[in-house]
Amino acid sequence: MSKLLRAGFRRYFKSLLFWLALVASVVLGIISGFKVKEDAVFDDVFTVVGFILYAILLSLMIGREFGDRVIKNKIISGHTKGSIFVSEYILSVAVCLLLCSVSALIFALFNLDLFGRMLPELLVKSIVGYFLLIVSMITATVSVCMLTSHRAGMAIAVLVLIIATCLVSYELDDRLERPEYYMQLEVVDGIHTLVQGTEKNPNYIDRPLRDVYNFFKRIIPHGQSIEYLRMVYPWLEPINIILSLTEEETGLLNILPLYSIGTICASFALGYIGFRKKEIK
Repeated sequence: MSKLLRAGFRRYFKSLLFWLALVASVVLGIISGFKVKEDAVFDDVFTVVGFILYAILLSLMIGREFGDRVIKNKIISGHTKGSIFVSEYILSVAVCLLLCSVSALIFALFNLDLFGRMLPELLVKSIVGYFLLIVSMITATVSVCMLTSHRAGMAIAVLVLIIATCLVSYELDDRLERPEYYMQLEVVDGIHTLVQGTEKNPNYIDRPLRDVYNFFKRIIPHGQSIEYLRMVYPWLEPINIILSLTEEETGLLNILPLYSIGTICASFALGYIGFRKKEIK
């Protein structure tokens, strides 16, 4: 295993693809950091771009291993399929977290005042949770790549995976955010005000289906990203004064990492078992 890891790190650090990805991570950190600093808005498109960046890097690097028959040669030289999968997984997580950390560090340098005014509980748990959701997406990406033999097929498969999960998470979030009751316009002292009405919204997702929607939204990395951004968003504006988290926010901060861990374990198990049964040509 140690030989596989040493060779793998050399492969990444000597690759032009890795250094291009590092430059892209720096640019991503600068743009996102500047955007939040100037406009007090963090667009989740930055998260999606990060997912796509890591997916492209991994699919091309792992695809080269298959295309050049390196995987086949490793098996011939005595390495088991299990050790090959685990080594590729460790390499992928380590490299992508390095790229993510570079972006996050640059983002933080632009927004030191933001981190200074956030509650420590929200700051720490959001950072940990965000890195876990990144790992969960990387795990799914690696599993897809290791189960696909062709480089082009890998790139297409992981991009479809990312786009599809993002679209699903947006759709689930849109349905879950529908109000339970219609809003109605009232005039009080000549002022028009929107208030919650008494008429039930037929499009509102009620329990137990609501719990099912929430479950699937939260096992999707981008779905979790939406949840974290919604909690952090009020803190981006310097004029907002927030003294505590709501009970719902505290519960989410505690439970979202568990969803990520579950997604990581399930994706890893599927990839590991599938690769061990896969015929390597």
